[in-house]
Amino acid sequence: SSGINAEYGGSVGDTSIRMEEVSDIGYLEKYFLLNFISYQVLTSVFSDRFKASKRVCVNISSMAAVKPFQSFGCYCAIKAARMMAYQVIAEESADVRVLNYSPGPMKSPMTDDITANSHSTSIREYFASADWVDADASAAKMLKLVNEDSYQSGVQIDFYDR
Repeated sequence: SSGINAEYGGSVGDTSIRMEEVSDIGYLEKYFLLNFISYQVLTSVFSDRFKASKRVCVNISSMAAVKPFQSFGCYCAIKAARMMAYQVIAEESADVRVLNYSPGPMKSPMTDDITANSHSTSIREYFASADWVDADASAAKMLKLVNEDSYQSGVQIDFYDR
């Protein structure tokens, strides 16, 4: 048997404030609990449940994991932490196939929120006129990558790569 763990859930956070202004400890605790701690626990439970099986772990990543974006300070930090956590799993566990997949920009309630609330004019303008990736096309590419299984475990692959 085999198991595939694809994790996507999370929140972009409050894009109306600059990273240097984020000082509310309660906000940060809740944000990191939702976007990293719960993610790590789910990954661990998955690995334990399927430890006797072929395992594939897919982190639905983002360019924000490797590139800073205005308004996205906490989101960038979380995406980088999640990517690194999966890269560590790839290093520690040769029997687990790990893919950090960035699906490209997709239209969603999150992007609507960013367009309406980002403190950055350039980010609002980008999201108001972005060339959105089709979700089905991106999912098909991710599944092709997983099925072909020719990527280096732990690598980040973007929808626009290859």
